[in-house]
Amino acid sequence: MRSVLYLIWLVFSACCAGESRLIYGEFPPSFIFGVSSSAFPADGVWDKDRKDASICDELTKNGSSIHGSGDARTAADGYQNVKTDVQLLKSLGVSHYKFSLSWPRILPAGTTERVNDKGVAYYNELIDKLLANDIQPFITLHHWDLPQQLQNLGGWANESSVTWFKEYADLCFKTFGDRVKIWTTIEDPVTLAYKGYETGDHASGLKNPDLVYLVGHNLIRAHTEAYIIYKDTYRASQNGQVGIVLNSDWYVPKTTSASYVDAALRALAFYLGWIADPLFKGDYPALMRKYLGNRNLQKGVPRRTLPKFNKREKSRIKGALDFLAISHFKTKLVSHKTNMGNGFLKDQDILLEVDTSYPNLEYRPETNPDSDKRLMGFGLRDLLVYLTTTYNNPAIYVTENGLETCGTLQDQDRIDYIRDYSNNVLQAIIAGSDVRGYFVHSLVDGFALDQTYTIKTGLYFVDMDTKDRPRYPRSSATFYKMLVAKRSFDDKLINFRAFPHDRHEFYYGRFPSNFLWGAATSAYQIEGAWNEDGKGVSIWDTFAHNNKIEGNQTGDVAADSYHLYQEDVNNLEKLGVDFYRFSIAWTRILPNGTIDNINQAGIDYYNRLIDALLAKNIIPMVTLYHWDLPQTLQDYGGWTNESMVNIFGEYARICFQHFGDRVKHWITFNEPYVFTVFVYETGMHPPGKSRPGIVVYQAAHNVLRAHTRAYHIYKDSFKNSQKGVVGITLSVEFMVPMTDSPEDAEAADRAMEFNFGWFANAIFSGSGDYPQVMKKFIGDKSRRQGFASSRLPEFTDAEKKLIN
Repeated sequence: MRSVLYLIWLVFSACCAGESRLIYGEFPPSFIFGVSSSAFPADGVWDKDRKDASICDELTKNGSSIHGSGDARTAADGYQNVKTDVQLLKSLGVSHYKFSLSWPRILPAGTTERVNDKGVAYYNELIDKLLANDIQPFITLHHWDLPQQLQNLGGWANESSVTWFKEYADLCFKTFGDRVKIWTTIEDPVTLAYKGYETGDHASGLKNPDLVYLVGHNLIRAHTEAYIIYKDTYRASQNGQVGIVLNSDWYVPKTTSASYVDAALRALAFYLGWIADPLFKGDYPALMRKYLGNRNLQKGVPRRTLPKFNKREKSRIKGALDFLAISHFKTKLVSHKTNMGNGFLKDQDILLEVDTSYPNLEYRPETNPDSDKRLMGFGLRDLLVYLTTTYNNPAIYVTENGLETCGTLQDQDRIDYIRDYSNNVLQAIIAGSDVRGYFVHSLVDGFALDQTYTIKTGLYFVDMDTKDRPRYPRSSATFYKMLVAKRSFDDKLINFRAFPHDRHEFYYGRFPSNFLWGAATSAYQIEGAWNEDGKGVSIWDTFAHNNKIEGNQTGDVAADSYHLYQEDVNNLEKLGVDFYRFSIAWTRILPNGTIDNINQAGIDYYNRLIDALLAKNIIPMVTLYHWDLPQTLQDYGGWTNESMVNIFGEYARICFQHFGDRVKHWITFNEPYVFTVFVYETGMHPPGKSRPGIVVYQAAHNVLRAHTRAYHIYKDSFKNSQKGVVGITLSVEFMVPMTDSPEDAEAADRAMEFNFGWFANAIFSGSGDYPQVMKKFIGDKSRRQGFASSRLPEFTDAEKKLIN
């Protein structure tokens, strides 16, 4: 027998297997494009409108049985976003939407004794809105969320589950079948049985290997009874079709050895044939039954048997589907591995591995080099051709295919995946497979049973941290919309990218000879000695001593660089850097913040540090202000007080006088955006008080004027003799549009102006003033809020000339 299977495998592999290659071509006129989702990950509202708990709700409600954090009480809130999601589908241009019904939303207790009218009304609304927008509903009756009350009676391990499902299906056909023409009964029964009853990774969370084959047996029988009800009772009037969704990876033998080929065929038999063979051939795969029988003869292996269908059941099951729906995501390498334990995977005596020679589709591939997310679209093509040749050319829909967790809205990896796999669907059609549709999974991000919100599967990103769960299109949505519209592959689609191909390329080359390498610190973070040698109190000293820092920690000692500066300089020498950027603690030189009290010990410390650096040929680059304002000045309003302009200028003058003979690189302020916003807007930094939208602009105004004052003091009084330069350190995050809409493009530009331009525009643009968009937006909003003038202060003409 093995030699025959081996021959079949070699012939099949020669015809179909190989690397992905994109082809140009058109899909058949009748081919449908869709998007899929399912109730539990997307709907939310799990305990409202008289819905009862499902096994998924029960498994995840406290988070103790799953990886990650959070629950699905809201999920993507699809229940309350019907209109929004239908419009998303319409914008994509798809003709079909595959979604699942929540069994306990319609039948809270699982049986027809109590029908929830609100649940029925919800699905009627969704179906009607879809049809009103020319989108056909493609409905799955059961996607793993069994009513918990039925699970309490044994769930799918109870033979009564066949009757429960039959009656539930009958109600759904009767209620929605006048408008729904394509049904699937059960989604991926193999995963439902294996991960729900053996591994416990999915609901119902049981870990009893002895139940797996019994559960699968009942699922097949339940599907069959639902199919027959539709065929006998509803088809004539409703004219619809019923199928089932089977999930299957593609399995490639790791080598051409007979044992590895047999192992790959065995994987197909267990994962695919377990459910498909009874439906197409009337019984379980002979290979599966025989292999389990042979294992039962081995010493030390637990006895495992497949249940048996009686003669009547076989005849009812065989042919009990109008089409086969397939979900497919990955291709695995298979080798033989003898397993002595008990369980569905162990029963197969196989080892599944990742073929790492194919492109890694992790967002950061280096973080997971062994990831099984690989670009292997040929696996879907080969699976479809295998189904065609094995099961006498059935009608097939690919109802779930997609890539999770691309890490960004510009999800190039997902685009590559959809392009490769959908193109291989076209190749399967050209090879003779009757594939009638392709669905991307999923419409929106949702809640994953085993990974909560840590994976992102949607064409649309859902902001799960916002109450109303807003949706934003990823670049993959733009790509899929183009594919749906074109219904073919051309140069534009084959070459479509979310961002330029070379954006992440590593550049080989040399930095200019005058380019400088350095290391940077700030006084409060490293110096310590907070009250030694005459140093005054800064706002960070006060903040920390009032237990405002996590863990009630302080910078009283920090890295003790005040005492260990020579060791730090030695380490800088070992690094081989050109410069060292450090900040002066204002209160170490001017304990009260003003020149009325100059602390010579502080000046001596910085002289020692500067001299030690120069002795090692390391350039000192000095920041005058890195957030540690003297507390005395804060008591008078800090940067909101206009007097700070002159006070900072005089502090800068003292520093230029004492250190400028050796320091040639000066920075006035470190990240004024951060210390103004975090101090006066959010209150996250000392003094920890905020007045949003008012004093932050006055503080920043004074900082810009203080920078200007210090700059001109140096330029007018020191530059000719000291030959140094003065600058400012601005923090900036780069802003990109969340979507490709013109509104988001404008918003990204506006964000750059409010972040970077707030300080850079006045200094560098030539205007000596704030960005125009800032002036307009703040001014307009201030007037709407009833202010007599803009909350953004104005520079005088003289100030503009000085700032520019």
